[in-house]
Amino acid sequence: MTLPLTAALLAAVLALLQVFLMVTVGNMRRAESISLGDGGNEELLRLTRRHGNLIENAPMFLILLSLLEMTGGSAVVVTALAGTFLIARLSHAFALSTASSPLVFRVLGALGTVLSLLGGAGFLIYQVTRLM
Repeated sequence: MTLPLTAALLAAVLALLQVFLMVTVGNMRRAESISLGDGGNEELLRLTRRHGNLIENAPMFLILLSLLEMTGGSAVVVTALAGTFLIARLSHAFALSTASSPLVFRVLGALGTVLSLLGGAGFLIYQVTRLM
């Protein structure tokens, strides 16, 4: 069995991104004295969704990537999927940083995330059926 080193490295980078996004939400909550929810503050809603969207997508992708890597999946495919996912998540976070951020970054973030998840699932299915 191969150790999932690429997935481990990506998990560490995503954890740093998560902490950064979490701190920005916390800072906004403190500045606006909003303890729970968004209090009708659109900027806080945007920052909360930016953080939440990472949390919604990263675990499944990291599971797929780890399993693909552990079952001997192609290093090129694993690296390409990891890079695509990271760029997509950074693009999405940038897109939700301000109300005036170009929509194209949000579209690229969402599309890159979906393609990474579908690609990871597809390659994992292929890898597992090949090994059975």
